[in-house]
Amino acid sequence: MIYRYLVTQPDLNAHGTLHGGMLMKWVDEACGMEARILSGHVCATRNIKEVDFRATAKLGDIIEITVRHLETRRTSMTFSATVRKVGAGIIANFERLVFVAVNENHEAVVINNENT
Repeated sequence: MIYRYLVTQPDLNAHGTLHGGMLMKWVDEACGMEARILSGHVCATRNIKEVDFRATAKLGDIIEITVRHLETRRTSMTFSATVRKVGAGIIANFERLVFVAVNENHEAVVINNENT
């Protein structure tokens, strides 16, 4: 699935480029939405591994986040994500993002694999 974000003034760092933390937030949101759609549950971020920042973006750029579902386990789902600037190259790669399905008490719940 592809998610898009527009770089606006509040997203910039002191150098006038996209703040890395904002980019990580967007990737976390995109993968979290995908986890919720596929699992049918609210999902919490468990782990983010191997982030490779390769370039940056500026005010007005449109960012495309491509989310790939890698695997589903009993209570978790794993994704990877590639971030690109529309009309340009790769900004970052996220190798493994793990989300755990949780109930209203924030306890892990079993994911029904029929949805994935």
